Amino acid sequence: MARGRLFSGRGQSEVPDIINFADINSSWVDIQAGIVTSIRSGHVGPDYVEILNIPKNSVAVRPIARLSVQDRLVYDTLVFSIANLIDSELHESVYSARWSKKGKSFWSPVNSWVSMQKRGVAIINTAPFQLARTDITSFYEHIDVSTLGIDIESVGADRYIVERLITYLRMFQTSSHAWGIPQGPDASAILANLYLLPVDEFIRRSGMHYLRYSDDMMLFDTESETLRDALLEINSILRSRRLSMSSTKTGIYNHSQSLSQLEDLEKDAINYSIKIRESGATERLYKLFTESTEEPQRDRDVKFSLFRMGRLKDDRAIHWVIRNLKDSHHLASNLLHYLECFPERYTAVGRSYESTMRMAAGHKYDHLEQRVLQAATRQKISSKEIRDLAWDILNNKNKSNLPREFAARYLGRVSTVADGQLLRREFEDESNTNVRRALLVAMYEARSISRPLLKSLANSDSQLSWVSRYLLTDPLIPLPR
Repeated sequence: MARGRLFSGRGQSEVPDIINFADINSSWVDIQAGIVTSIRSGHVGPDYVEILNIPKNSVAVRPIARLSVQDRLVYDTLVFSIANLIDSELHESVYSARWSKKGKSFWSPVNSWVSMQKRGVAIINTAPFQLARTDITSFYEHIDVSTLGIDIESVGADRYIVERLITYLRMFQTSSHAWGIPQGPDASAILANLYLLPVDEFIRRSGMHYLRYSDDMMLFDTESETLRDALLEINSILRSRRLSMSSTKTGIYNHSQSLSQLEDLEKDAINYSIKIRESGATERLYKLFTESTEEPQRDRDVKFSLFRMGRLKDDRAIHWVIRNLKDSHHLASNLLHYLECFPERYTAVGRSYESTMRMAAGHKYDHLEQRVLQAATRQKISSKEIRDLAWDILNNKNKSNLPREFAARYLGRVSTVADGQLLRREFEDESNTNVRRALLVAMYEARSISRPLLKSLANSDSQLSWVSRYLLTDPLIPLPR
C-alpha cells in the first residue's frame, strides 16, 4: 500500500521528484528489504528532515516535511497497518483521510471534500440552520506525541507498532526544527483524525449536525447560543490536547450567510452543463473565472475554473495566467498545468517562464522557481535565459534543495558541452545528497558521466547507490510529473 501511494504520484504534488522515483522502482527489492529490516529491528525514524515552506497564499506558508524515500515508506507502513483500527472509530461526519471498507485504499480527497460540502448544503436546506465554523492553528505542528501515543494504544494497536511509531515521531522532532507530526504524508492525516476523536465524540453526543475535514469543522444548529456554547467546549477540549482554535477562522453565520461559507452551487451546475455539453456551459465557466480573479481573489474558484478551461481547450485565461504567475505564485502548479494544455502557444509560454524567473531572481520564490523549472523540463522548453537562471539557482546553496534539484534536471536536458563539464564540478563540490542525486541525473542526460563513477557508487553504501544502479541500465529517464 505504501509503495503504491508513492509510485502512483499521490502526495508528489507538493514534493515532486525529478525522475518520479524511477530509481526507487528499479531497486525496489533491496529497498523493501531495508524497510522490513528497519521495522523489525526498531531502528526507525528519520536522521534528517528537510522542511519546505509551501505557499498557502501570496504571503503565508506552511511547513511540509520532506522525508527520504525509505523514511517515508517506513512511516506510511507503520500507520497504514493500523489505519483500519482508526477508521472504525470515526463517525460518518468525518470526511478526511478515510480508509476504504476493504482496508486497501483511501477515499479520493477531492471527492471527499466535495461530498462534505454538498452534505453541508443539504443540512442547511432542511431547516433554518445557522453555521459555526472553526479550525486549528498550526494543527499538525502542535500535536503532542506523548498524547498521540496513548491514543494509538487505545484503539487496540499492537504494542510493537505503538513503540515504533512513537520512536519515529520523536526522532522526527529531534532531526530538524520541526515539531508535532510530519505535514504532507497521508499517514499523518490518519493520525490527525485519531487525535481529534474527543472533539468528534463531544459533538456526536450533543446531537448537533457536524462535518469535519481534518481540522476544518462545521457545526449546524438553529440557535446561535447553542453553537457558541459548543465552540467554547471544543476550545476547552482542544486546549487539553495542546491545541488552540484559529481566532481568525472561527465564526458563527446566520442562515443566509451559511451557504456562502460552503462551495457555490453554481459549480455543480457548471459541471453538469459541461458534462451534457449544454449550450453556454463554457461561457458560464469563463464568467466564474473572471469573477474569481477580481479582488479579493477567490483561489478555490480560480483552480476550479482553470482545470476545466484547460480540459476544454479554452485559451481565454492565458493572458491572465501569464501576467499573474509571480503574484499568484501559491497557485503555480494550477497555472502552469493550464498553460501546458496549449502546446501551440509554446513560444509565448516560454517567454512567460523567462520573465517569471527573471522577476523571481534574488527574492524568496523558491517554490515558484521549482515549479517553473519543472514545467519547462516537462515541456522541453529550451531557453538560454532560463538556463543561465537555473545555473544561478543551482549555485546558490542558501536556497532550499528542491529548486536546486530541478535546476540541475533542467540543465541536464538543455546542456551544452561546457555545461556538462561544469555539472561534474558541481557534483564534486556538492554536499547535499538530494542535489548530488539530481546532478548525477543531469550529468547522465548531458552525456558527461563516467561509468566507473556510477559503478563505484552503485557498489557502495552511499544513498546514491540506487540512482547509480538505475543509470547504469542506460534508461530513458521519465520527465517529472
